[in-house]
Amino acid sequence: MENEILKINILSIAVSGLLMLFSGIGLYYFKLAVASGGIRYFLPIPPISVAAYIFVFNLFKSYDGRLPEKTMAVVSEIFISTAISSLIFFAFTVFLIIIIGMFIK
Repeated sequence: MENEILKINILSIAVSGLLMLFSGIGLYYFKLAVASGGIRYFLPIPPISVAAYIFVFNLFKSYDGRLPEKTMAVVSEIFISTAISSLIFFAFTVFLIIIIGMFIK
């Protein structure tokens, strides 16, 4: 079991790195179409990939190094974690905008 978790950890880190690379290259190549010349959409790529890596690692760890037999269990966990993360990201962003807006006046 210990070797399986180590393999999952190493593979998750490697694949996350590759996904960040491809996402970054894609956004850089299409930066004018995506961000109208800005760079603000590049910044969320590393934290999102780290969150995905942690989610996948914990998923495999909670199911003893294997995928659950029911595919819907994985799909529902992904949707629940995405919804919660999106709401928290939205709340933090709104909170930061409000607080910083109060101090800039």
